[in-house]
Amino acid sequence: MKRIKPLHVALVFAAAAMVLILRYVVFPPKFLPWEFTEARLKGADIAQRIVELSRGTLTRLNDVSRYDQDRNYNEALVSIARAVIENRQNQVEAVRLSSQLEDMARYIMKISPSRARSLATDAVSSEIALVTRMVYYNDYLFQLFEALKAKLENPSRSYLDGQVNELINNINDEAQSINDLNKHFNQVMAEFDAIFGK
Repeated sequence: MKRIKPLHVALVFAAAAMVLILRYVVFPPKFLPWEFTEARLKGADIAQRIVELSRGTLTRLNDVSRYDQDRNYNEALVSIARAVIENRQNQVEAVRLSSQLEDMARYIMKISPSRARSLATDAVSSEIALVTRMVYYNDYLFQLFEALKAKLENPSRSYLDGQVNELINNINDEAQSINDLNKHFNQVMAEFDAIFGK
């Protein structure tokens, strides 16, 4: 009977180890926690609602700007008051989105491969930035309400003209940022989905 040489045994083990290493390096195992997926789907719906609600407010801001230019401060104030009231739903949605982002962040470290984990981190960061922009957006909207109220109470305050225009521009900029961040989230998640063959 032929005896197996220790060198041959070592070579077989080394080859097997190389195959296993290559398997996990070249084709890493894929794992996506269902909790992450569930929070992601809910969060995407909420973010889309935020974008749509913001669009509605922007339409109203065009009216506010026109009323302000016509020095019809009463109508401008009524219009911005409606926008502030409607925007409360946006604030509620931002809180709901934060909750979903928290759930997504909780499960990111369990995602594999690492490229998918990196994309998920990027997407969650984008939506966190969206929530931050919503805070600024809401603040500018409230400041606009206060500026128009001051103009109504004392129309001779000409310095408020520039402030109203600046606030409207700031609100438009924040709305654009919100749209861009949501678009980035969707693009990153499309790349993420491709990893998992979705």
